[in-house]
Amino acid sequence: MVDPSPPATPGRPRSEQARRAVLDAARAQFEEQGYMAATIEAIAARSGVAKTTIYRSWSSRAAILVDVLVEMASALVPPPRGGDPMRAMSAELRGIAAAINGPMGRLLTSLLGDAQVEPRVRAALIERLFRPRSQASASNISRAQAAGALRSDVPPHVAIDLLVGPLFYRMFVQHEPVTDTFVKQVLQYVVEGFRPRGVEVEGRRRRAAPAPKP
Repeated sequence: MVDPSPPATPGRPRSEQARRAVLDAARAQFEEQGYMAATIEAIAARSGVAKTTIYRSWSSRAAILVDVLVEMASALVPPPRGGDPMRAMSAELRGIAAAINGPMGRLLTSLLGDAQVEPRVRAALIERLFRPRSQASASNISRAQAAGALRSDVPPHVAIDLLVGPLFYRMFVQHEPVTDTFVKQVLQYVVEGFRPRGVEVEGRRRRAAPAPKP
């Protein structure tokens, strides 16, 4: 993996250009011909960057594609920050659903397969994608709890698992598209269980109250 903060040197701009060329070539190769076609040889030929230069920064094609995946995730599903935490949670879940239905989902599926037999790929996915994303999402849940919108006794990371888990179960186990309707159902039913108990009771009272007479 490329260290994101090495000291600046006279050769650094060229190094950044090479890195950008490799990542762009890897993504294009994957999207056009699939995961198995995105080899170091193909990426080198497409990017114009020598294999020896590529291997100075990445140990394998999977390592390159983890970096591609991280970039895709940052662009397609930015971590929730600021604003209304409930709106941010809804936007993040819809963003994840849209992303995993496309090339990002296909790339994640392929990398997860490699991660089963390659510890370095598994570690890279956890450290560079899953853990930072989980922490950002959990922080947003904590903000919603502090605002009184969600129950404070639900551990934020458990809340994230309950919200995001159904999307990946539907994708990886049921092999069905994650539709907007399904996301709305997950949000509705899971968030209902997360509502503060007093809010839930008051909501039931309002629904049960007779309608005012005209």
